[in-house]
Amino acid sequence: MVARVETGPEPALLDLEFVAPLGPALGDDLAVVAVDMPIGLATDGRRECDIAARRLLRPHGSRVFPAPPRACLDHPEDYEAACRASVSVSGKSLSKQTWNLVRAISEVDALAGDPRIVECHPEIAFALMQGHPVDERKKTAAGREVRLGLLRRWLPGLGDPAYGDDGLDALACAWSAARIAAGTALTLPHGEVPHDSAGRPMRISA
Repeated sequence: MVARVETGPEPALLDLEFVAPLGPALGDDLAVVAVDMPIGLATDGRRECDIAARRLLRPHGSRVFPAPPRACLDHPEDYEAACRASVSVSGKSLSKQTWNLVRAISEVDALAGDPRIVECHPEIAFALMQGHPVDERKKTAAGREVRLGLLRRWLPGLGDPAYGDDGLDALACAWSAARIAAGTALTLPHGEVPHDSAGRPMRISA
């Protein structure tokens, strides 16, 4: 899901659409591409940015899924092999939910040499918009209403976006991209950003 927003004094939503694969959508007109997908992947799977994000979202830290170790990217078609790779480097197996993201993570990883691509997290964005984490679950009517209200503070003319909570998440990523472009984003972890074995930064910005 991709949301394109014109930033400036009066931000405006240009379009919101499902895009796959991502590569062809990376036009020269985009200043920042904020993606809700792990980019830097630790050898042992432990990322300081995930720990910091869970801490920021307490008591809803479980909304930050653990990123797989980089070795798991070698096994997008074989869950058992991905689990063995994870256990060998981290001592922990891999959830089916995380493994189901491995193909998409690999796609983003192949594009991550583009410095415009930055990892973000929608729930971090919503927490920053509100000043504290959103208690309501995003898949409920109340959760959608809260998040839509927060987005409308930024995009006053925003209607009722398509694609359910995925559409709202894409708009939260666009909000984060605007802040990254303006140099006002929060970056986790604080301080020096660590890099993985492929040179990818392990950070979450919003």
